[in-house]
Amino acid sequence: MLVVKSLEHNLEKIKTIEDQEKKIKLLIECFITNFSLEEAMLFRYSPIDHLAEGIFSATLSEFKSITSIRDDVTTIPAIFEAIQTKSPRYFEGNDFHLNISRKYIISENQNALFVVPIIFNHVVIGYFLSPKINASFNHQLEIEANLFGRKVGEILFNYSNYVETNEIKLSNREYEVMKCIAFGYSTKQIAQLLEISETTIKQYIKSVMAKTKTSNRTHAVAFLFQNKVLS
Repeated sequence: MLVVKSLEHNLEKIKTIEDQEKKIKLLIECFITNFSLEEAMLFRYSPIDHLAEGIFSATLSEFKSITSIRDDVTTIPAIFEAIQTKSPRYFEGNDFHLNISRKYIISENQNALFVVPIIFNHVVIGYFLSPKINASFNHQLEIEANLFGRKVGEILFNYSNYVETNEIKLSNREYEVMKCIAFGYSTKQIAQLLEISETTIKQYIKSVMAKTKTSNRTHAVAFLFQNKVLS
């Protein structure tokens, strides 16, 4: 239980970071540190078309952009299984070689892959990958990794931090919708993620545009970033 408490403490500190890129990098560092890893990769994921897009590959000393990686994860059984079950998975040996694409082989002589889904509102929105864990994949580790993935999802959509620091008052749902737009999700994808209709989403966007006196959703997102409502 001490490991879980330490993990939650670290994530609470990261939650207070306003800069989104810095926050993402700290989350990867936290993943590597708390699970005693050497390297990790972070991806965003669309539940509508099952498309995954790379964000960063990292060690504790170096970050690299991997935005050139785009995949239909239904063709990568190891990752798709973790997404479908919404739970961490660890593959090694023959299971690894049969279930993973070579582009996800991070280091030489890699023989394993650790997959941790990132979950928000019961929907997978991304995942972490690492080539190996330095411990046995047991029930306790699975619980800790599952908690981590769900906490990261909450942090990436941190409404409470916005409420405390901004004068432009959006509702919880308005904030979540605009955050999704800022992440590049389409109206259909947002509907799937937040479990509301596309018509309702359009109404939230119109409401935000009225509050910010902007002419379209792109202008509204830019305004919210400029005024530090989104970060």
